[in-house]
Amino acid sequence: MKQIALALAVASAVFVHPVHASEAELKAMIAQLQQKLDAQAAQLQTQAAQINDLRAQTQTLAGQQAKTATAIAATPVPSTSSPAMAPAATTTPPPVASDTSFGGYGEIAYNHYTKDSSRSQADLKRFVLLFGHRFSDQLSFNSEVEWEHAVTSSTDQGESEIEQAYLNYQFKSGVNLKAGLFLMPFGLLNQSHEPPAFYGVERNEVETRIIPSTWREGGVGLDGTTDAGLKWDVGVTTGFDTAKFDDASSPLHASHQELQLAKAHDLAGYAALNYQGVPGWTIGGAVFSGNSMHANADFKVDKTKPDFTGIKARVTLWDVHTRWQQDGWDLSAVYAKGHIGDADKIDSTLQAFNTANGTARPYMPSAFYGWLVQGAYTVWEHGDMKLTPFVRYERFNTQSKMPAGFLADPANADKVTTVGVSFNPHPQVVCKADYQKFQDNPKNDRFNLGIGYMF
Repeated sequence: MKQIALALAVASAVFVHPVHASEAELKAMIAQLQQKLDAQAAQLQTQAAQINDLRAQTQTLAGQQAKTATAIAATPVPSTSSPAMAPAATTTPPPVASDTSFGGYGEIAYNHYTKDSSRSQADLKRFVLLFGHRFSDQLSFNSEVEWEHAVTSSTDQGESEIEQAYLNYQFKSGVNLKAGLFLMPFGLLNQSHEPPAFYGVERNEVETRIIPSTWREGGVGLDGTTDAGLKWDVGVTTGFDTAKFDDASSPLHASHQELQLAKAHDLAGYAALNYQGVPGWTIGGAVFSGNSMHANADFKVDKTKPDFTGIKARVTLWDVHTRWQQDGWDLSAVYAKGHIGDADKIDSTLQAFNTANGTARPYMPSAFYGWLVQGAYTVWEHGDMKLTPFVRYERFNTQSKMPAGFLADPANADKVTTVGVSFNPHPQVVCKADYQKFQDNPKNDRFNLGIGYMF
């Protein structure tokens, strides 16, 4: 390459310069051109070296980028699935969004009383928020905060309350240990009371008057399910406070302490069994029992209240229930009965108290019961939407047995027929309409409309 360039340069010089140039001048010109060519060659070598350096740097950078990409691909990404389904981490990671859960449900109802429309009303019955957190694959927290009747103040009927707040630890065997405020495993409604989960605008009479839904207690419990499909639940909890009894139409409602400074001299025990080994079918029952006068605690604090000295007032409540869901059918039945010990002594004390103070406190039953049967069938379904008519018949008597000398109020016994329909535009949203006929107390006959949701 160098020789060719030199030859060209010499030839160029020969043609450019006159032929009569001396030999000395030609040698000088050739030497000058040789110097220029040497300088250009050195410059080309320098540029070639720089190009080689750039190539090496480019290859090094490419290798580093490949290693970085490999490292990123190998880095664990926090799962967006349920924490319960996520694999166990080798180290304890900081909490991520999926560890904390949020949900809720609510319902609005309109009730039109056909015999006396002045009683008709519309109500935001419930607005509920659910909060949960999973600390690990085994330990979690669950809670439920509820507001009722839209407005809560000293001059309004609204309430704000904590319905659930408990810790749950799941052993590797599948057994759960729970501690805190939790729902009692009774009936079909108490643990599944979200509006899309039950038929009718209003909750049924049996599971509100006899079983005081939504019924929760503070305590400790164990539950689990066997391989054969037998679900069991046992525990020790707070009990009722029958010194607060003030409504014979729902004997245990006012006595339900809700873990609000709950008296705990007398604790109670419960046990529940449900067989779910056949797809679509549940059959089971539960029992709860415990004393309820708490060593006459109210009278010891305030002598103006009735004196129930020596009275234990054991409350025992039990139920049996079944539900079958298959091919659009949903059939269910519940029977519940309660017994209050020492009712004769309690009512004698209340009678003396009423006479002495000019009051009219109601008298306590020694027994109360209720039962229902219900059938529903989905007549239309398209995508997420479905239409389900239903019919329910229930019978209850909240004073089915009174102590000798005390009379029951006929208004506290009835037979109720409810006919209605549920329309679900989405599985978690429901629009309801129904008519309720109260056979023994027709003044309560009503037409109901409602909407509800859960998420």
